[in-house]
Amino acid sequence: MDERTMISRRPARFRILAVVHVVVGLLSLPLILFFGLTFAPFLIGGPIWLMALGVRLWRQGEGMRALLRRTHVVLLVVAALLGAYGLFALRAAQQSAAKGGGLLGAFGLLPLALGVMLGATAAASLCVARGIGSRGE
Repeated sequence: MDERTMISRRPARFRILAVVHVVVGLLSLPLILFFGLTFAPFLIGGPIWLMALGVRLWRQGEGMRALLRRTHVVLLVVAALLGAYGLFALRAAQQSAAKGGGLLGAFGLLPLALGVMLGATAAASLCVARGIGSRGE
C-alpha cells in the first residue's frame, strides 16, 4: 500500500468511529435510566463523554490518541465489570428458577449486552488509537 492510500483511509476511520461513539452514547442513555433515577445523575456522564469524544473524533482534533487510550482503557474495565455482573445475574436467575422463582431471569442480559457493546467500541477505538501518530495525525 502506498502512503496516499493510508492517508485517505484515516479520515474515514475517524468518521466511522465518531458515528459509532455518538450512536453508542445515545443507546446507552435509556439503559442508564433503566437503572433508576437515583443513579442516573452519576452515570449520565459516561454517554455524554462518549458523544463529546465522537464530536472531537469527527473534527480530528489534537491529542486524540491520548484521549482515546484513557477513555477506552477505563471503558474496557467497565465493560468487563458489566459483563461479569450480567453473567452472575443470569446464573443467579437459573438457580432461582430451579427453586421455583426466576421472574426477572432475563435481567442479566441488559448489563451483558451493554458490556459487549461498550467493549466492542473500546476495542475498536484502541485499535484506531494505535494507528494514530503521537501528534494526533
